[in-house]
Amino acid sequence: MGSWIRCKCDQLVHKNLFCGTGISLLATEEFLDERHDGQSADDFISDLIRRSDLLLTCGNCGRKILVKETKDLFEVRFFMPEQGG
Repeated sequence: MGSWIRCKCDQLVHKNLFCGTGISLLATEEFLDERHDGQSADDFISDLIRRSDLLLTCGNCGRKILVKETKDLFEVRFFMPEQGG
């Protein structure tokens, strides 16, 4: 898959962790609850990145973009912040 997602507002949003800001990892509780004893920091980070979804923020419209990507699945969901308050 490419390194970009096109937001619904037509803005390109980078999904490469090493090239952009506004990118977060969403780790599952299952991953966080697992024991990682004896695992090096590099291996832990690699495993975290591989098993986590990405949460991107569009710099143009503020939408949150949830990206779930595995070898068998590529799913993108968009969430628009509520207005007012």
